[in-house]
Amino acid sequence: MEDQLEGEEKQWGYDSSDEDYSYDEDSDGHMVRRKSQYPRYNNDSEIPHFALTMVFRSKNQLVKALKKYGIVTKKSIVFLKSESNRVRAKCGWPGCPWLIYGAKTSRTSRFQIITFNDEHHCAQNRENRLVTAKVIAERYEHFILANPMWKIESMKATVLQDMFADVSTSKCKHAKKLVMDKLRAGMKNE
Repeated sequence: MEDQLEGEEKQWGYDSSDEDYSYDEDSDGHMVRRKSQYPRYNNDSEIPHFALTMVFRSKNQLVKALKKYGIVTKKSIVFLKSESNRVRAKCGWPGCPWLIYGAKTSRTSRFQIITFNDEHHCAQNRENRLVTAKVIAERYEHFILANPMWKIESMKATVLQDMFADVSTSKCKHAKKLVMDKLRAGMKNE
């Protein structure tokens, strides 16, 4: 049981080298980093995991984590009432109870998950709005650069197979344009 808890702590990323910490002095006069009482989000995890009271450095980090979660798990995450000091998101599938609410707290001066229901009663969603032209461009940049004549229909089929998302022709064209514009901009700078 204890090994399982330690594994969860590592997975959730209680410690992160790029965080600012509180320090205490031990009996020998050495500075010792105080362990956080709240789990911290681990940016390096392949599939983002969330927990009640988990802290994030910023609103941006929380939003990126939720988008990554939606893309990796092939769930349609919809953002509701996002303001500068809070983020609310739910599953886009009708009737699915999955919900997360994070806000900036005075206790930690960071973004923290206040409400979290981790239950999904839905299937993977092919109409995932999180799969944008920018996401497609980032994911397939090397392939597009290696195959500039990659047909749009083939690109759509690849995105459907890899990311389980039905994307429009215009979204694929825009993704291809983003990659080619980036290439042209790089060539101008040389």
